[in-house]
Amino acid sequence: MDIFLRGLSYHAVITLAGAASGLLDGMLRAQAGKEPFVDYARRVCEQMAGKTPSRQSYYHHIEMMLGISAHKHLAETDTETVEMDLYESAEKALTRAILDYIKLNGRGEPLMNVFLRLLWAKYDGAHLVAEYENVPKQMRPR
Repeated sequence: MDIFLRGLSYHAVITLAGAASGLLDGMLRAQAGKEPFVDYARRVCEQMAGKTPSRQSYYHHIEMMLGISAHKHLAETDTETVEMDLYESAEKALTRAILDYIKLNGRGEPLMNVFLRLLWAKYDGAHLVAEYENVPKQMRPR
């Protein structure tokens, strides 16, 4: 979060948040018996599209969307350039990791609260909370 908030390296944030998400995902499933972000996203996809993608496929899809795969896998057959909004990808990758961290450990980290307040202001948190009231229970995080 510090690297993101100080704007030091969005590449580093994407890479580190992606690695943290992998660890937190496993910890939530194995140790805490809680629903990680990817499983929640799969449930939402099932409700909206009528089908549930495989966990591995959707996990990969999320990593592609967030630019995580582009940062950790480079093959001879890949293009030399990748087009992405680094700030947005870093923000979203970090948000995904933080959501799983909160499920595991709560919101006690001061720097995390700074990041969450930034998101609240940027995305009009009060409006999102009002919209959330209309979300069916089966589409809410567990």
